[in-house]
Amino acid sequence: MRMPNNSQTSSPTVSQMMKEGCAELHEQAEQSAVPQRMVSGTMTQPEFAEMTAQMSVWNAALDDALRRHLDTVPAFKALISDEQFQSQYYDADLKHHGIDPATIQPSPAVEAMTRVVEQFADENPLKLLGLHYVREGANNGNHYVAKKLREAWGTTGAEGMRTLDPYGNQQRKKWEQFKATLDAQPWTDQERAMLLDAGKAAFEGIIAIHKDLEGSLASA
Repeated sequence: MRMPNNSQTSSPTVSQMMKEGCAELHEQAEQSAVPQRMVSGTMTQPEFAEMTAQMSVWNAALDDALRRHLDTVPAFKALISDEQFQSQYYDADLKHHGIDPATIQPSPAVEAMTRVVEQFADENPLKLLGLHYVREGANNGNHYVAKKLREAWGTTGAEGMRTLDPYGNQQRKKWEQFKATLDAQPWTDQERAMLLDAGKAAFEGIIAIHKDLEGSLASA
């Protein structure tokens, strides 16, 4: 009797599923004008400050939603630590760039992304983890982007860029730990599909935010 080929019959881990399932949207997000300006080092500090201000709004909403459900979703307790809440880094960066959070006018895409966060929290809080997965994963590329911008601006240190590089040299280690813990959870097929759909929604929202930023930066 032939034994089953495990490489063909076993399901991919959740982190593999997220990476492969979101790959097309991930590439689209990276190739848009705003991230390309960061990678090339042509984004100015005022432009970066505006981007940070816009991104802070929906990230604060996601932090709040995750905190509300930390004690009700077992996977959150296993996966989410205090250092992963992004608001603390956005607050520090906004202060560095002289921006009062109360003065931020969210773009239409940011408002839409905030509504997605609220919708997921109401429908099934586990969906929030799909959004959180994407922003945690983004730190890998952002760690490199932060270096490029520091070189372009002639600056050093983490000040003003904590949102891009919250973990510094520990980035890779923390991401691998996050993925390992994620993959170790007893996910159902329905939950896996839910996380993937939420991850795709995160990329779609970020792409839309970048589009709004393209317009605002071009008219500045």
